[in-house]
Amino acid sequence: MNFGTVTPVTCRRCGEILNANANFCWACGAPQHDSSSPATVAVPVVSADEKMDPNATSEPEVRQQDMLVIASGNLAGSRFELRNEIVTVGRHEASDVLLDDVSVSRHHCIFTRTASGRFTVRDLNSLNGTYVNGKRVEETALQSSDEVQVGKFKLIFWGTTS
Repeated sequence: MNFGTVTPVTCRRCGEILNANANFCWACGAPQHDSSSPATVAVPVVSADEKMDPNATSEPEVRQQDMLVIASGNLAGSRFELRNEIVTVGRHEASDVLLDDVSVSRHHCIFTRTASGRFTVRDLNSLNGTYVNGKRVEETALQSSDEVQVGKFKLIFWGTTS
């Protein structure tokens, strides 16, 4: 019985060998579909066995500034104080919170301090979306200890106002 040879599927941009059903190249992030196809949707994947920083999920002991703590990903444990009225998050090198991974858009989302001193998060039409406590959001007010997912990164928001 001859089943013939199987031709590997390769990335249109970098030539990396991919799964036959891949929408995006895992190596360079290039889309593997026709841009006119309305059926292609990117969904963030966060594995359960990802490295989690146990300190990120417990409230910092001394906190005088609103902050984001990265709970998972290669930056787990990193802390970013939210000192400005607007804090940008993305893959672009000018981002206030730089998350260098293809699952993160260059300009992914922003955190904005409201007149009352609370923070909101707003998605900037990112490819993979922004999630708060597991739900995709366009814009929402944050509570202390909310989990914000940006690409493969999980960030915990710790606010000073309740």
